[in-house]
Amino acid sequence: MINKLRKKIFWIIQISLSIIILGIIVLYSTSSYKNTITSSTMFMERIEVKNEIKENIKVDKPTDFKESNTIFNPFLADIEGVYRLEIKDNEVIRESNDTTEEVRKYAIEISNKNSEEGYIGNYIYKVRKFGNNGKEITLMENEDAIKRLKTTVISAVIIGFVGIIIISLIAKKIAEIIVKPVEESFEKQKQFVSDASHELKTPLAVIEANADVLQDKIGEDKWLTYIQKEVQSMNKLVNDLLSLARMENTKETNYPKFNLSKEVQMAVAVFESMIYEKEIKLETNISEGINFEGDREDIKHLISIILDNAIKHTEKDNKIIVEFEKEKNDIKIEIKNQGEPIPVEEQEKIFERFYRVDKARNRNEKRYGLGLSIAKEIVNKYNGTIKASSKDGFTTFVVKL
Repeated sequence: MINKLRKKIFWIIQISLSIIILGIIVLYSTSSYKNTITSSTMFMERIEVKNEIKENIKVDKPTDFKESNTIFNPFLADIEGVYRLEIKDNEVIRESNDTTEEVRKYAIEISNKNSEEGYIGNYIYKVRKFGNNGKEITLMENEDAIKRLKTTVISAVIIGFVGIIIISLIAKKIAEIIVKPVEESFEKQKQFVSDASHELKTPLAVIEANADVLQDKIGEDKWLTYIQKEVQSMNKLVNDLLSLARMENTKETNYPKFNLSKEVQMAVAVFESMIYEKEIKLETNISEGINFEGDREDIKHLISIILDNAIKHTEKDNKIIVEFEKEKNDIKIEIKNQGEPIPVEEQEKIFERFYRVDKARNRNEKRYGLGLSIAKEIVNKYNGTIKASSKDGFTTFVVKL
């Protein structure tokens, strides 16, 4: 639980600050891009204004000048690296002097885009529409500006990446500082529960022993029966609390490999008499030869909790289905029981300690809402998942290890 809280705080800080940094990078890069393109297009616009003035001046053409697709543009012809082309239906219909094949190719490519300005290769371009499908494209070679733009963006990305790494380290430290008081409190609580449970076992054993002796002397007595039942109920609660404390304090170790298929079969077999007595139908589909590295007792306990829960919530002539198989890289245990559904809003909460959907019924049955909490702790121990759902008259518990 503490690790989950620590990770949650870490990711909240990490994601929040990373989004801010990425936002700054995007804004800075976009601003740099806009400034570079805008300054170049403004220069091209000034050229166009001067060019229009020059075009209004009468220019004497040589007597041997022949009409062609080339724009007679003395101003643009004098400016190296600036080209103007008119494109219609993916074809160049007019172009300025000294237009290269590369520029024609870029111009046709630009004509198929929706952008009005930008850069392509080493050229910054500006687009104007004319007629139905025509586009007038002005390209200006500006390799230095584009290189500076790329360098700026790359630098911003590198700085952002380094910033995210630094944020990761800071977020980890902050998460540890925030969680530390909670962790200390939780550890004290766990220790108290463990110590209290151990201390309760002795007086409960004494009460149970004395009740048994008294029953031998005076015979059957309803008051003694009440005491014995309550002692048994308290013993179960104490054992459940000790199980939780044991699993919370267990560190990861190297477990032996064993045949999990056989353990599942044996765990189900233990409940067959109870299922028979309650006149419930049992279906099993257990795949053979699936091995698992872990504690056998944990798996037995896990299946016992879920199966016991299923039996308690299944009425006569209804059905319980147990399926066990390997699914990709996971081992899947699925236990279904036909009965009352678990409300959707309760399906996550049932794994919380002392949580009971039907509080009155569970109290009468001396159930304290710890079974599924223990099941979840066992699953968490092996980095697995456990989920509950209700559909088509069946409640399904799915465990993946």
